Amino acid sequence: MFDFSLDQGKEPLCVDDSCQSPNQPPYKPEYMAKVREIAKTEFGGTSAIDPMMECKPMGVPRGAFGGAMMITQSPQIIAILYEGHPQPSSNYRVIYMDGRSHPKDLEHSYMGDSVGHWEGNTLVVDVAGLNDETWLGGDIGGKAVYTSIHSDKEHVIERWSRQGDVLTYEATVEDPVMFTRPWVITPRHIHIASPDDQLEELFCTPESAGNGHYVKPSPEDRDIKNKCSGHRCDQPVPAK
Repeated sequence: MFDFSLDQGKEPLCVDDSCQSPNQPPYKPEYMAKVREIAKTEFGGTSAIDPMMECKPMGVPRGAFGGAMMITQSPQIIAILYEGHPQPSSNYRVIYMDGRSHPKDLEHSYMGDSVGHWEGNTLVVDVAGLNDETWLGGDIGGKAVYTSIHSDKEHVIERWSRQGDVLTYEATVEDPVMFTRPWVITPRHIHIASPDDQLEELFCTPESAGNGHYVKPSPEDRDIKNKCSGHRCDQPVPAK
């Protein structure tokens, strides 16, 4: 399955607050100050200090949905297998569907503990036990630079639904430590691949993730000059 929400090169590169997405986490002032400092390290939605660049799993909701993944289910569990970079190749999720609650002695982890149930044709998943070593978001184009840190009190309710060959992912994120209110992410959509498609074995290393290969932005960079991103930066993007 392939995420079709990526917009690399289609629009001008976002380099200031005028083009930021209005739907970013509602941080408390003291944490927003930290988020703004992190945002100063980002360019085009990428930062060398992003935990993903150390090949860490991306957590929930950021790494729950999108890219190439396989979903398999039984009456007891739903398992999601992720192909590889930016998720480590061995990364997977298990959603328990047998009516259990979260363990009382739950240990925090990158992808947390997931228990689910069906509401009609919608899969609703309660995710708890998430550690604070991931970021909430990240994007191509720099339009969500204020979507980064969270605490280990993060709690997520996911809603997965399918219409035809399109799978839609919605999530509400609660963080009583860092947020002023729950954050409802912008829904994400991916197409379901053909039945004969299969996952490939991909490994994430710090080199493949980009760690150690960043340079400070320069006014002479074509991306900055033309306010564009990546492979479509040969010519300036026309002003709208």
